[in-house]
Amino acid sequence: MSMESEVHRPLADYSANIWEDLLTHFSKSELGSTDTSKEKHRTLKEAVKESFMASKVNPIENIKFIDSLSRLGVSYHFEIDIIEQLGNSFDSLDFNRLIRHDECDLYTVGLLFQVFRQFGFKLSADVFEKFKSEDVKFKEHLVADTSGILSLYEASQWNTHGEDIIDQALAFSSCHLEEIYFQSIPQHLAVRIKNALKHPYHKGISRIETRKYISYYEAEEKRDAVLLEFSKIDFNMLQILHRTELTCVTRYTRHRVAEAYLWSLGAYFEPQYSQARVKTAIAIIIFTMLDDTYDAFGTMEELEIFTDAIEKWLPSPPDMIPESMKYVYRIMVDFYDKLEEELEKEGRSGCDFHLKKSLKTTANGYMQEAKWLKEIKVTCFRKEKPTVSALKQ
Repeated sequence: MSMESEVHRPLADYSANIWEDLLTHFSKSELGSTDTSKEKHRTLKEAVKESFMASKVNPIENIKFIDSLSRLGVSYHFEIDIIEQLGNSFDSLDFNRLIRHDECDLYTVGLLFQVFRQFGFKLSADVFEKFKSEDVKFKEHLVADTSGILSLYEASQWNTHGEDIIDQALAFSSCHLEEIYFQSIPQHLAVRIKNALKHPYHKGISRIETRKYISYYEAEEKRDAVLLEFSKIDFNMLQILHRTELTCVTRYTRHRVAEAYLWSLGAYFEPQYSQARVKTAIAIIIFTMLDDTYDAFGTMEELEIFTDAIEKWLPSPPDMIPESMKYVYRIMVDFYDKLEEELEKEGRSGCDFHLKKSLKTTANGYMQEAKWLKEIKVTCFRKEKPTVSALKQ
């Protein structure tokens, strides 16, 4: 019997990897955009920009267009223009009076509130005051406006501490949306309400929310056909880029790849952040492997040697640890050393020090957890509250 087989390890029973086959069968044709689609994308982008700039004559319609751009996932193409337009409207006294006028309905005010706050402009919550009755409650007749109630509900997700009227808006709209869902309304609107109640738009992963909204928008009678086509092509082109990035991540490991990449994709989906997504996903995978090594494989003696090597940042793994731990160590050091070289080329020397320091801190934390587990020591991060019996004494 070998020495390795005699070692008692805290092995965990992890489920089988479900991604390996899917990730190894991307064909080259699937991972490349054709010249035709790229040219069409450029042409449609220009057409959409023309429509966007033309909408400036009506500030409210302009912001509604911005909302469509955002939800369809293409606002990043026009971000500078969007910030400029919103800034002009936000600072306009005429515009601020207009949205507080009775002619501006609940749907419109809710949408404007969302868009301004989404792009960092804190539009006052008092824009909703006109929708309240004398008893300081939202007017019941508003319930008949399904789109308006949905808009109010989504707007209420952008509240900040102390905004009582927004808290009331959330309670009012969520209650009535649950009732409206069971009424006779268009199917695409019912699905949208169901998804909004389960997971509000701005709290979701942007790519998933965009894919959902493309379907909603396609079912709308007043949809912009050019904008819809542009958003579909843009979504598909970005998806090809994201899948290409995913194949880069699989070079490090095939386990937890999709989960790690989805984490980085949720942070930023735009094409200019391609390398950031790949590096973040790989870093997450490395941290996951480290966590598993400490929790479910290494013995205390091996983990102490492993942690000491990380702390000293040895160029090669120590001989006294098993091959699997050496493999993890090599991947970790190789990734961080190459990242250091890339950052130095970009003129960002010094960043690597903080990255490695964070990794070492995490490894030491995992080591402490392993010690606690061995000692069967329960840790408390707050003082123990007195028991009822102690209070009675």
